[in-house]
Amino acid sequence: MGSDCPCWGWRFNCHPTDCDMTSLNHDDRSTIAPARSLLGALRRRIRQYVWLEGLAAALALLGVAFWATLAADWFFEPSPPVRAIILVALAATLVYVLFRMIGRRAFVPITDVNAATVLERRFPRLNDALLTAVELGGRSMENELSAQMLSRTCREASERVGEVELRKVFNPRPLWLHCGAASLLTISVAMFALMFTGAFGIWANRVLALSGELWPRYCKIIVDGFSDDGVRKVARGSDVEITAKADTEMPRVPEKVEIRYRTEGGGRGRATMNRRGASLGDHYREFSHTFRGVLSDIELDVVGGDDRVGGLRIQAVDSPTISRMTLDCEPPPYIRREQPPLEVTGVMQIPMGSRVTVRAKEANKELVRVQIDELVAERAAKSEILEADRLDADRRGFSHAVERLDESATLLFTLTDADGITGRDPVRLVLVAAADQPPQTAVQLDGIGTAITPQARIPVVGRIADDYGLGRIWFEYVIDDREPDDDRTIADPPDAPAAYNLDGAALEVRSLELKPGQKLVVSVRASDLCDLGKGPNIAASERWLLEIVAPDQLRVMLEARELVLRQRFERTLQEATETRDLLARLAFESDGSAPPAAAPAGSEPGDAPDNVDATDTPERRAALRTLRVQSALGNCRKNAQEVLGVAEAFDDIRKQLVNNRIDTEELKQRLQGGISLPLHRVAGEMFPELEQRIEALLADLEKPRGPELRNRAQRQADDILLEMRKVLDQMLELESFNEAVELLRNIVEMQKELKEETQRRHKEKIRDLLKE
Repeated sequence: MGSDCPCWGWRFNCHPTDCDMTSLNHDDRSTIAPARSLLGALRRRIRQYVWLEGLAAALALLGVAFWATLAADWFFEPSPPVRAIILVALAATLVYVLFRMIGRRAFVPITDVNAATVLERRFPRLNDALLTAVELGGRSMENELSAQMLSRTCREASERVGEVELRKVFNPRPLWLHCGAASLLTISVAMFALMFTGAFGIWANRVLALSGELWPRYCKIIVDGFSDDGVRKVARGSDVEITAKADTEMPRVPEKVEIRYRTEGGGRGRATMNRRGASLGDHYREFSHTFRGVLSDIELDVVGGDDRVGGLRIQAVDSPTISRMTLDCEPPPYIRREQPPLEVTGVMQIPMGSRVTVRAKEANKELVRVQIDELVAERAAKSEILEADRLDADRRGFSHAVERLDESATLLFTLTDADGITGRDPVRLVLVAAADQPPQTAVQLDGIGTAITPQARIPVVGRIADDYGLGRIWFEYVIDDREPDDDRTIADPPDAPAAYNLDGAALEVRSLELKPGQKLVVSVRASDLCDLGKGPNIAASERWLLEIVAPDQLRVMLEARELVLRQRFERTLQEATETRDLLARLAFESDGSAPPAAAPAGSEPGDAPDNVDATDTPERRAALRTLRVQSALGNCRKNAQEVLGVAEAFDDIRKQLVNNRIDTEELKQRLQGGISLPLHRVAGEMFPELEQRIEALLADLEKPRGPELRNRAQRQADDILLEMRKVLDQMLELESFNEAVELLRNIVEMQKELKEETQRRHKEKIRDLLKE
């Protein structure tokens, strides 16, 4: 790029052919030199900022990774495969950070327009002069006035860029944070490497080289009472004491020993063992811990100092428990149905206000005593003890009643068996008081758009359901900004059905005495029979905002929609014609429709043609036939759906005419008998028949019946096109009819305006006469 280019410095990576030398003179080019330098400096600073921030973030990540891997390896000593996975994860994270912080930003081209936009936003005093000069600097001006204005803009931009301070464009806080974090972490790692060279070397060997070297041990722990395979069996529910001994002849003796355990249910915990003092000639120091009431197996590790004894297991057996419970529920009176017994499978949801009888069955051992604690909102509500005489006859079950479940409760059953073993953790049963939910509404308008006439009726269709029975169903409407009105009842069924269909329900708008221009918001509401708390629950459908318009205005809107549908139908008709043409172009050798290879001029009969296309093989022609039939099949299915959509749209137009009471018998007959019903027959009968014929043709395409099946499909396609053209004629006729009606409306409107103008002038003349 030469120095004569007037947009040098204004356009990033421009080409000399992009520039118009007549747009700026030599003086103008010299005036924009400061701006050109400023934009270049901004680009350099942006990239410097991105590189510094990205490298600092990467360096900080490496520092965090060092301390994290050092801590994890020191405390847990993972195996080499685990360390390899961690190393790969860290490398992937580093690559991601570099890509996100540098790769994705540093190499993005920054055009002069981008840079000028940044400066214009940050420094409003530039008043768009810089951006205008950047965007128009390389364009040819149509006249001398435009060139002079551009020249003046360039001079203004050059004068104002001198006041720009690039440092104010950037937010230094993120950069300082990243650099500060990187510096602190780098210094901390360097100081660790200098002060603890041996530990740093072990970390490097284990984490980076994945060696099997272990961290040095300074303590030794021995745990008694376990078999060679690390298992110790205890009575379920009994206390278990674990004893650990620390060797005092080792370099270090731990001041505390910790026991870490995992229960069979997945619970985890840790506890510090109690120190007993010295024994065995002061050669060991003993520590102990007691597990109270062990109900399930416990896996544990004993950790003291830097030594660990792992893989130990306490196996608990024969603790009393209940394997099966059922609930007998009596729902509140407004729920008019019986509830069968429920098997307890976890947290149980029960209708609020029910009476619940808990029946515990099939205990694993004979029981002699059961303590039942009822907790409500984590507070003890009441407690009950069942002795042997109140248990079932076989002493393997019992019953307990909750008179009224008004809020969620937790029942704790503490079992004592015939061996005198009491379960430490009680059997827990959570009863959730499920509040009655509002009815479910699936309601929509039927044959009503967003605009209606003042004499319209608003029909709705759909279904409303409730778990325990419906009460009242009604319309709620709001006119403009008035208060909602809900006095239009749809149904008030006495038998409280679980579901109600809204077929035939409609809101009569005529009685509301609305005027064009007003707004009407309508929704359907339903209530259930709940008599608890605040009373029945109420649900509402979608709120429909309807605009009140004059009948003529609604007719115009519907006519415009008919025009759009007609254009859409014409496109579908064109696609159906192309489908028929695909079938017509199918050529078969068996019926002579495939063109033979041409013989050269002057050849004798029986001579082989020497100009036959080598690619025109029977296999290629068969593949081409298959492709055309498959395309025809796809078009057939697509066109059927499009025709059905047009038919349903015309059904909706007819319904809107009827519901808004602006219909005529002739118009309804044209829409339904001439358009909608024929289209439904085409989409529902004729297209499926064509699809079946094309599928049969595709299945037997290379068999002798191929030409016959093609002809059958082609005849069906012709019948469809004939029927669709008839419908199109009806649409055009309807459009002409609508145009005539519109013309008549215009004449009436013009007469009305002429009458008003005549009356106005007559009044003016009378007024002038009175003044004289």
